[in-house]
Amino acid sequence: MAKRQTKKSLPPAVLVAEDEPTVRALEESIIAELGYETFSAANAREALALLDDGPPITLLFTDINMPDGPDGLDGLELARRAVEIRPDLRVIYTTGGGLTDGMTALFVEGGTFLPKPFTREQLIAAIGGDSETASPDREPGGNTPHAIRSPANRTGLKRTGSA
Repeated sequence: MAKRQTKKSLPPAVLVAEDEPTVRALEESIIAELGYETFSAANAREALALLDDGPPITLLFTDINMPDGPDGLDGLELARRAVEIRPDLRVIYTTGGGLTDGMTALFVEGGTFLPKPFTREQLIAAIGGDSETASPDREPGGNTPHAIRSPANRTGLKRTGSA
């Protein structure tokens, strides 16, 4: 009788797409401390290549503004293409600039937003899916962040901070 080999389960993996090398390294180190395997991309093209290669990435943590030349993709377009490749991919957006209604209209369904600057605890909470703790403007006993509804996301988008 043939033996079934059991695969050792791989840790969940996070793809960090951030154009600023020091910020990317810090984000990766915090995420790795949580037990996640991390993959790194300095731009959207690198991120899409990693997703195409097939590592077990379950979460995309992407900066929205990643300058990458005239034909470069931003984090919004990266996320859209990433969920085409991996429909079950969870997405967390971040940016140091203001969040506009135009941006939120382009968020993928179920995506969340964590504004920069954020604390280590807020990043940990966002990765863990706790939008209330992740909210940088949360007061003790304060309101839960509200959902953002957009044409691209009729079911609502969790928002983990203020615009």
